[in-house]
Amino acid sequence: MKLISRQEIFGKAKVGTVAGLVGGFALFVSLFGIDSQLNLAPGTFYQMLGIAVGLHGMPAIVFGFMAHMLTGATIGAVFCVCSTLHRVLNLTSVWKGIFAGAVTGLEVYVIFFMPITLFLMVPTIDSTIIDGSQSVVTAQERMAATVLKENINLIMWGALMLHILYGSIMGLFSGMVLHEDYQIPKKTTTELESDSMPKT
Repeated sequence: MKLISRQEIFGKAKVGTVAGLVGGFALFVSLFGIDSQLNLAPGTFYQMLGIAVGLHGMPAIVFGFMAHMLTGATIGAVFCVCSTLHRVLNLTSVWKGIFAGAVTGLEVYVIFFMPITLFLMVPTIDSTIIDGSQSVVTAQERMAATVLKENINLIMWGALMLHILYGSIMGLFSGMVLHEDYQIPKKTTTELESDSMPKT
């Protein structure tokens, strides 16, 4: 494994951060589309994340959105830095970036999204919102939580596709920017002639 300079790591992390934000924004737009399909107010999914930590209304949506984008940026940075660790992981082409990104998106779904949804959001919906154990929760929030609960299986399958989409877009952007960094530089004519000359 080759040694990696701090400058190279920092450069890859910057590219990955932007790539993660690009993918995260695509996921953000898609989540708003899911809200629309379920006849819910835009940002309902993010709102449930905020409610889980005790926020309500617009602050809950903003918290969910910021947490989502921060996670996306962090994953993108780690993705690009890890691409330097071994030759097999190098993003030598755009297609390899898309494939690696899609696999990463699947891993993020399994490692992060499923546990957060099953062990944080669903219990929050059950005990705090639907059961009405907190009077500060509005009737609209209870209704939205009920709709989400009724469609949780659809949401889980849709989120799987969306995370693969997120990873693919992140990998596409990363591959477009970084693939030339991993190309083996071709020798110039002068260098080839120098190599062919007998050593004295």
